[in-house]
Amino acid sequence: MAYRHCLLVAACLIVGAVPHALCAQVTPDIYQYDYHVTEDGAFGLYKPKGWTVGTQKYPNGRMVVATDPKDLSYVSLLFLETIDPKHDSVTLAGATLKNVTQQIPSLKILEARSGADRMRTVVKYQKSGPGNTPIEGRYAFNIKHPTAVVFGYEAPATRFQERVPTLLTVISNITILDPQTYQRLASRQKADRQMMPPMKHTSAPDGTCTLLVPQGWNLTAGKGRALCAAPDHDTGFMFTLIDFVGKSQIPYFDNSKMPGLHYNYMPPADALVVASQHTGSTSHRILERYPNPSLTTPKGTAEIAVISYTSKKGVPCLGYFDMVGGYPSSTGQWGLIVMGFWAPQDQFVRFLPSLLQIMESFQINQQWAADQVRQGTQRVQELMKKTSSMMSRYAEEMRQSSLASHQNRMKSGDFISYKFSTYMRGEQEWVTGLEGGKIYTTDHHGLSSGGKLLIEGPGFNYYNYQGEQYGHIPVDSSPEVYERVKGIK
Repeated sequence: MAYRHCLLVAACLIVGAVPHALCAQVTPDIYQYDYHVTEDGAFGLYKPKGWTVGTQKYPNGRMVVATDPKDLSYVSLLFLETIDPKHDSVTLAGATLKNVTQQIPSLKILEARSGADRMRTVVKYQKSGPGNTPIEGRYAFNIKHPTAVVFGYEAPATRFQERVPTLLTVISNITILDPQTYQRLASRQKADRQMMPPMKHTSAPDGTCTLLVPQGWNLTAGKGRALCAAPDHDTGFMFTLIDFVGKSQIPYFDNSKMPGLHYNYMPPADALVVASQHTGSTSHRILERYPNPSLTTPKGTAEIAVISYTSKKGVPCLGYFDMVGGYPSSTGQWGLIVMGFWAPQDQFVRFLPSLLQIMESFQINQQWAADQVRQGTQRVQELMKKTSSMMSRYAEEMRQSSLASHQNRMKSGDFISYKFSTYMRGEQEWVTGLEGGKIYTTDHHGLSSGGKLLIEGPGFNYYNYQGEQYGHIPVDSSPEVYERVKGIK
């Protein structure tokens, strides 16, 4: 069965993390939260102001729950140190939901999906909350024997999509503080990659942006963009603008040589997948995607997405991305602003706090940003002038073409008028080789040559005069001959 993973940390949502424009400074909403350590010292987390936090201890694990003041929205994280080896995510989810349904009769399962290895299961549900308020929620069961992690979040159904960023932000910032548990996790993962190395504030060579860079990582930065990645490139952070070129709306304007990826406009998450494929990664799956109304404008749409893929080195990875896509201009140009981070799937949870810290540290030089806005305005004005000039030339070409067509129609009309008038007058021209190609003209009045009437009489019109008997050959003027003889240009 297809698996639509809703990873615990993958959901890390920092509302507003993508700037309103390429040059806008990032101010994560995480700073508007309170940092809270639970009374038992087991968990530390960021929570929205006014929310309450509680914990519960079990023989084989611990759970933390955060609830909003109205008790309508909440998040929970259950960490189990040991589980029955016979359990996979499907059986664990089934047993859990059976117990929950007994306690909450209104609970209705909308959807349940699992991975092929049955180690991950996600469940969507609805229930009745306080005051019979319809509540929508998600639960994800993740098994990695001998441990398991179960996390969930819910909110009023009418505001669920709106509240998801806040709910996932809280979940993604929950940290287990129990030293013994941490030591057990660390010893179990000795064979795994090393933890994130120490980080240092670093500036781009051109001074346009700064961010925290882990020791030994590679940083490519400039013009307000940054790519910070581990040596294997399977873990990293980026803030960048991806240029695309779609179909031009300007007649006869060729944009095939414009720099950028040549694709017509598509939603932000789909555009990021297409761009990622050009770097060599494969097997992309958009696991979660949500619209971001706070950054959507008449000029473009914004989305938040969790995407899984296989790196060009064959490593399964998971990434979280905030994206703003701009609609195409008349020349077909459009772009995608992307801020996000990624890591190998089996390391994502461990690297998440550090990756969040890197993203939160990213800052753009404000003076450079202001200069970019000013220069951007100038470039737009220059483009408008070029477009206006191009359209003016196009209009002139159309005018010349129209004039030529009109003149051709006039010439054709003159020739037709000439032929009709000669028919009405009974005129016909004749040529004779006996007199060096001399031209004779016959009509209702008689026979003439060179404008002089030679023989008068009505029998010389074109349908009575038998000129062939006298060696006269009838001449039928073509339009070309008519124009040359009459001097028409």
